[in-house]
Amino acid sequence: MVGFDPSRAAEELARFAADLEQKAQRYEELQGQMAMTSATASSAGGRVSVTVDSTGVPTAIGLGPSTRSMDPDALSAEILACMRKAQVTLRSEVAEVMHRVVGEDTVGESILDILAERFPDVEAELAGEYVPPQPTYVPPPASYAPASQSTWEPPATGTLSRKPDRDQIVTPDEPDEDDEYFSKKSWLE
Repeated sequence: MVGFDPSRAAEELARFAADLEQKAQRYEELQGQMAMTSATASSAGGRVSVTVDSTGVPTAIGLGPSTRSMDPDALSAEILACMRKAQVTLRSEVAEVMHRVVGEDTVGESILDILAERFPDVEAELAGEYVPPQPTYVPPPASYAPASQSTWEPPATGTLSRKPDRDQIVTPDEPDEDDEYFSKKSWLE
């Protein structure tokens, strides 16, 4: 190579490694601060309040005395509305922490995009602008349709008989390798 300077390449590599180390420290700090981030939202009048942690999971629900006489469905709706407000507030608090700790960063922006998708703006939802994702129906292929359109009729009453072996439980004579493997496992694992 013409003009290759090993000492300059070593300096650039050292500078690159130092930049990576600084970025790793900032992300470690970000992770710690985000873990401590939470948000709280209250309903009008303060009869319901919900606090969510850094992942948007509710950690506290406060109910005022006036909630005792509320309809359970109305109370549930108010709790969910407060939770959504708290999650949207969390989004902005995480963005503030993100920009303060790591600044403008593509990874940070993708994290904020994920939060925006998970926790859409409540006001937009209430204004009718937000449309939640709808399941899409895909009709079965044409070959799936029955060949003939015959009508099925159930047998006449009293003609159904119980099969004699219906209560008999059939198990293999010897366990196979799956049985042996799963017999040593807990369903909690």
